[in-house]
Order: sequence, then C-alpha cells, then structure tokens
Amino acid sequence: MPDIYLYHVVHSLILKSGPSVKVDLVQKFINFYHRYENLNLKITFFLISLQILHLYWLTTDVVLQKIFGHSFFLVQKIFGHSFFLVPKSLLPIFVVIDYIEIPALISAIIFYSYSIRSKESDAKKNYLFLGMLGVQFFHIFWITDEVVYTSFFNFSFVEIPYVLSWIAILIDYLELPVMVDLFYKIIKKKRR
Repeated sequence: MPDIYLYHVVHSLILKSGPSVKVDLVQKFINFYHRYENLNLKITFFLISLQILHLYWLTTDVVLQKIFGHSFFLVQKIFGHSFFLVPKSLLPIFVVIDYIEIPALISAIIFYSYSIRSKESDAKKNYLFLGMLGVQFFHIFWITDEVVYTSFFNFSFVEIPYVLSWIAILIDYLELPVMVDLFYKIIKKKRR
C-alpha cells in the first residue's frame, strides 16, 4: 500500500510538474553531488572494491570449475587432507556482496558521468571506464541466469552460448582497472 502513495507523490510532484521542476531537481542533485564529491568517491571506491571478494568467488568457483571440472572455492585437498579456504558459514556474505554490485555500478557510473560533466582533464579515460562499467550489466544478466536460475530452479532462463558466457565472465574483471583508478583518485585528492 505505501508504494501506491509513493508513486502518487512522485507522479504528482515530478511528472505532472513542468520541465523547470525536473531541471531544478537535477540541478539540486548535481549540487548535492558536488558538495559531497569526495565522500561519494570514497563510497563508490568502497562499494566497487567489495567486488574483489566477488571476483575471488568467480575465479575459484566458476572459472576454475569450468576449466578443471571442480570448484576451488570451499574445499581444497592438499596431500589428501581437506582444507576449507572459505568456511561455508561465510558463503552468504559472498552472495550479499554479489548483490552490492548493482549499487556499486550505479554509484560508479554516476561518479564517472559527473567527472565527464565537470570537464575533468582525463575525460577520455572516464569515458573508457564508463564503458567498462556499462558492459557489467551483461555480466549481471549472465550471472543471474547461469547461477541464480540454475541454482534455485534447476533450469536456465535464457540459454547463453558457451563463448558468450566466457565473455560475460571476463567482463567482470573489467572492474579491476576501475578500482585502481578510483583508488588513485582518492590518493590524488588527499595530496591536495
């Protein structure tokens, strides 16, 4: 029920209002973002850096399983003894971190879009990073279909060809240069 009220408020205040209200809201958001740009940079870096844990899972449980036929994520046998690399009780944390990828991508896309808008000197590089982040949504589509549907429903919603699934996997590693760039920007801002 509260969603209906929220929709009504948004619809009557924003959509029914004239273009000046829409422009005003966008300008208020830009002013807010500018005022807290350094904090937004740190939040964006933190959110996207959590994806290192996701990439660890992707590498050890998906990539290595496709290559070697078994997962290296939870159990590793060394000299006949089983060692838990990641305790099973921590597995839900990896799932939560995987879903944090969406707000991390949105935050990073807003950050790089704002950087381009504010005419930073490295706009070409920001466009490149924006592109790297944009293609992440194909990876999210793949992981939702391949992992979520298959794990919960035992079928694939859309059958993605083998080569495209590898491309979707490799796309996720494009977050690494973005992480490095965001970290560099934090260091650069601290020096000022």
